[in-house]
Amino acid sequence: MATPGQLMFARGLSPATRLILWIAVSFSLALLDVQVGALDMVRNGFSQLMQPVQRAVLVPFDVAAEVSGFLVRHRELQQQRDKLLDERVYLARALYAARDAERVNTELRSLLKLAGNLDRAVVAAHILYQGQDWFIRRMTIDRGASSGIQAGSPVIDAQGLVGQVTRVYRASSEVTLVTNSDQLTPVFVERTGQRALAAGGSEADQLELRFMPAHTDIKPGDLLLTSGIDKVYPAGLPVARVMRITPPEASPYARVECIPLAGVNRDRALLVLSVIAAPKP
Repeated sequence: MATPGQLMFARGLSPATRLILWIAVSFSLALLDVQVGALDMVRNGFSQLMQPVQRAVLVPFDVAAEVSGFLVRHRELQQQRDKLLDERVYLARALYAARDAERVNTELRSLLKLAGNLDRAVVAAHILYQGQDWFIRRMTIDRGASSGIQAGSPVIDAQGLVGQVTRVYRASSEVTLVTNSDQLTPVFVERTGQRALAAGGSEADQLELRFMPAHTDIKPGDLLLTSGIDKVYPAGLPVARVMRITPPEASPYARVECIPLAGVNRDRALLVLSVIAAPKP
């Protein structure tokens, strides 16, 4: 219940009046700010107060931008690394191929130079593959009957005698290496002229001289050449070099071990010599 002197219903300014007053105040403040810059200090104060808040609000966006940039740069670096690795592999393959081609060209030049000094027809050949059984010691070349290859043809490289063609097919041939234990090669010692028979040794990639008397004048380092007495191999082809001589114990023959001069396990290019027909009686 209202006290004495208190109005029952207090009446204030109407909303329209308040709006007009606020518009007038706002217009006055705007006019003062435009004319004399009265609110510059107020704005500067509010700007300084709000600056930490603005920075705090922008921190998540800055962090997100940095993380996104890092991920993008990391992915680009990974792609560049993968590209460089691929280029490295490609260049390495190209380098190995160039070195291999240079080595083959060197072999071919040596073979062509050697072919000019021989008195037989020659056929250039490449090794297709070599058997997995090292005790057999044979290889297959890419020339056969269609290229004029005949059984018994000597096979050489730039260093010396490799072996002999023992089986001929139409487009390939089988070569038995001089290191085969069943392959006998008539040779002579260059220093003394002593004749001997060379055959594959008990160890891989070695030769032995069969039936060499213990008193024979032969020394480590002596060069063995084909004697040509069998009319199969041309005389004077390098075959092997004497490595070790073991005196006999219970036999009249010394054991003479030799190293083949030809690259029987390294060559890729070879020369196949023609066979000299046996003279008619």
